[in-house]
Amino acid sequence: MKHLVLAGLVLAGLPASAQTVGTGDPAAGIAWSPISMAGIPRANTLVESVFITRRTREQRISGGDWVSYMAARLGALPIPDQTGIRVAVDSQRILVDGRMVDLPPETRSLFGPMAMLMDSNTVLRAEVVMAPTGPGVVRFVLATISVNGYQIPESILSSFLARVGQQYPALTKTGRELLVAVPPDGKVGLAINAVRIWVDDSASGSGSPPR
Repeated sequence: MKHLVLAGLVLAGLPASAQTVGTGDPAAGIAWSPISMAGIPRANTLVESVFITRRTREQRISGGDWVSYMAARLGALPIPDQTGIRVAVDSQRILVDGRMVDLPPETRSLFGPMAMLMDSNTVLRAEVVMAPTGPGVVRFVLATISVNGYQIPESILSSFLARVGQQYPALTKTGRELLVAVPPDGKVGLAINAVRIWVDDSASGSGSPPR
C-alpha cells in the first residue's frame, strides 16, 4: 500500500497515556503533519547531518517529513501535492491516516473486496510501533489498521498485508515489518511530535534514550 500502509511502516502517534492500539485520536499537544515531496529533502538533510557527515549528534524530524523520507526510500513516489495523508508521533507510536480518496488507484486496488465497503471519504488509520533490533537496524512494525475508527480483524488484515508484502520487497513477507539500516552507532526513537535520530558515542554503547 503505497502512501498509507507503506508510509506508516516507516513509518502518527497516540499518546502513551490512555489509548488502546488502533483507537482514539492524539491527545492535546500531539500535532498532525502532512506527508509531502518537500519533506523528503528536509528529512534527508537532517539524516545526513547525523549519520553521514556527523555535523550534529542529534536531530528531530517531524512525523510527516520522516514518513515522506521513508516512502522515498521504498520507491513509493511521487507523493501527490494535495494529499490529505497526515502523520502524528509520540513517544510510543506513529499514526498515519488519510481518506480513501487520498490514496492512488494502485493502493486502493490492494484492498480487493474490502474497497466495495468504503466510500471516498472513508478514513483509514495505520498505527506503527518500533520493535527491538540489533545494532545497525531499526525495525518498524504495523500494529493495526482501522477503518472509520473500527479496527480491521486480524484475519482480514493479515491476508491484506501479505499481498502488500508480495508487491513491495522492501517489506517482510508479512507486509507489516520494515527494517531500516542505520550506522552501527546510529539510533532512532520516537518523541513527542518528532522522530529522534542520534549517534550513540557512549562507552557503554547504550546511548541516551528517546525523550
